[in-house]
Amino acid sequence: MKTITHIWAVAAAVSLAAVTGCAGQGGESSAPPAASSSSGPSSTASAQAGGAVIMIKGFGYDVPTSVKPGSMVTVMNADSAPHTLTAKDKGGFDVAVPAGATVTFQAPDAPGEYGIICSFHPQMTGTLVVK
Repeated sequence: MKTITHIWAVAAAVSLAAVTGCAGQGGESSAPPAASSSSGPSSTASAQAGGAVIMIKGFGYDVPTSVKPGSMVTVMNADSAPHTLTAKDKGGFDVAVPAGATVTFQAPDAPGEYGIICSFHPQMTGTLVVK
């Protein structure tokens, strides 16, 4: 009987470590701090007031058709996991977006197409068009 209890205890510890490890990825990001960060209704209202908004939902990016060079871009994370908005090749942006939070960053000054990826979840990809 003690062997079964021991097996269950080990299985529970491994499961807890896996969940904690995934959730902890956001806290140890080497991403530079965003221009601003907030959460709650006021950040949603300010994003709707104007400017480009990128929505992260369901482990995917909803990116506007294009943004203006050098403009401020709002990134809203509707997921329960932290994400990043990281330029794949060029552009120099790497924005950490905690779960449920909203951050802003400045779009690149140079027009072009910037591939984006989440450094925590590499299956999350998209393109930010600056023109």
